[in-house]
Amino acid sequence: MSTVAQAWVVAAALSAFLLLGTAAGTRAAGAGTSPAPGGAPRSVRPVELVLMNGEIFTLDARRPWAQAAAVADGRFVFVGSDEKAAALAGPGTRVIDLQGRMLLPGIIDSHMHPDVGEFYNHRLCNVQSFTLDEGYSKLAECARIAPAGDWVVAYGWYSTDNPKISEVTIAKLDAIVPDRKLVVLERDAHTVWVNSKTLSALSITRDTPDPVGGRIVRDSVTAQPTGALQDSAAYDLLATIQHRTGYAASEVDLFRTVVPYLNGLGITSLLDAFADEDIEAAYRALEREGKLSMRVSLAFPVTAANFRTEIPRIAAKRAKNSARIRVDYVKIFADGNAEDHLANLLGPDGSPGPSTHGYFAPAEMRDAVRLAEKHHLSIYVHSIGDGAAREVLDAVAAARTRSPCSWCRHTLTHLQWIWPSDIARLKQLNVIANIQEGWLAPRAIGGPAGYDYVKDTAAGPLGPAMAERMYPFRQLRDAGARLSTGSDWWFTDENPWNDIEAGATSRDPGIADSTPMLPSHTLDVETLLRARTLGAAYQLQNEKETGSIEVGKRADFVVVDRNILRIPAEKIHETRVLMTFFDGKQVAGPTEQGDANPAR
Repeated sequence: MSTVAQAWVVAAALSAFLLLGTAAGTRAAGAGTSPAPGGAPRSVRPVELVLMNGEIFTLDARRPWAQAAAVADGRFVFVGSDEKAAALAGPGTRVIDLQGRMLLPGIIDSHMHPDVGEFYNHRLCNVQSFTLDEGYSKLAECARIAPAGDWVVAYGWYSTDNPKISEVTIAKLDAIVPDRKLVVLERDAHTVWVNSKTLSALSITRDTPDPVGGRIVRDSVTAQPTGALQDSAAYDLLATIQHRTGYAASEVDLFRTVVPYLNGLGITSLLDAFADEDIEAAYRALEREGKLSMRVSLAFPVTAANFRTEIPRIAAKRAKNSARIRVDYVKIFADGNAEDHLANLLGPDGSPGPSTHGYFAPAEMRDAVRLAEKHHLSIYVHSIGDGAAREVLDAVAAARTRSPCSWCRHTLTHLQWIWPSDIARLKQLNVIANIQEGWLAPRAIGGPAGYDYVKDTAAGPLGPAMAERMYPFRQLRDAGARLSTGSDWWFTDENPWNDIEAGATSRDPGIADSTPMLPSHTLDVETLLRARTLGAAYQLQNEKETGSIEVGKRADFVVVDRNILRIPAEKIHETRVLMTFFDGKQVAGPTEQGDANPAR
């Protein structure tokens, strides 16, 4: 069912749920920031919104559950019983009867690329395919319908869908698109394939050196470029496609579309994990327009070649931090992906192995951590291999021998592998584990029907022992690591309810015959909700403002159609967001007038 259709279904289902309207015959308007003697709320300021008769999961350890809440000036001013909430409603108060529905803190996606998610998934020609012939056929069709200009751009090839993707030849690409520049983006965008015309435009030849943090893939015999470019070798090309081709879309236009869409999923805060000047400017433009219904934290990338100059420049941006836009992170790629043979992996005994590949030398990583802390920034590190995780933990440990850092929110994201003895170091060093819980599903990162990523990995060069060690999310939790979660959309599913189900079941959401992939690595639903709310708020240095339903905190919350803590985890993907509120204002879901406010 399309997003729009789903929105109208929800609207119809809510005809009885929509408001009691303006409360009549209630007591004088007022709000309780704290109970007065005798337990009655203290009247301080007009209450704009009262929500009653619900199952409110507050994430507040002192009061995990409540029936009702009240909002004034964009903040919660009361959380407690229906009786006391009713006393707060005045002539101008909007009163919502939740009719037993669940109310949660707004969902926080602490690893996302929203503009790229919109651009790649909804505005480029999709060539996802499971054989080379299918991929070439879809590419030819994309070339036929490509917009006017000298570019053909397609998106969606991936090795889990088609293991023979490594056999793509530049000769075949030249035959399909001989007279225009061609780019095919891998689904995770860590690799792009180009034809000879594009290589020539980029001035890439046999003698062009690999850039820092990337690779120009070459023929093993001739050393000529094969047309595959990985990581930083393609960064400028990706920016060109998005901003200076017939496919171009402005960042502001992308965000105007994607922010309401994400609100419709219940998301009220996010970390944009690869920001640049255009992305920052677009968020600030939306903020000026009053259309940024999202709290956004920005992580700006640095490389081993530029971090000494980039970190001070990024730190200067913090002067513009606001309630809705913060710059607190530098993004570091410690290594690349295992599918591209770029993961920094330890040997079988935990010592540096033959597959070790890091984009930062250990000394450079230590210097980057030290410089980030000097400028009051935290590091946010893409870490796939266990060697990468260890390198970062060693660098943070070195920083801690010099000084404490109570404000630091250093974070390792992905953690596809981490050596068992290093897991406890996350708690010791207060390094956050930002996991993608949706990746516990067998087909989370692609593959045909019945595909299982662990089985595929076990059958490859890494072997079964490494495959079984992937995504040790439960082990991280059991060792006391701070957890936050994020989707890593554009690459994987942006729907938080699908991701939570996958993290709790290790099955493909909504597929009845899906077999659990890593059942001993799953987490309970409450832990996953906490990581998606209060844990993510801590990561984004916003735990005093968001992440739980508490008096004084900002009224960012979501109403869903079922209590996901009291249903089988296999049903969580059926969850529908009924309403989303940001700063106490409704930003998704039907209003009193009954419009469905579809995301797109």
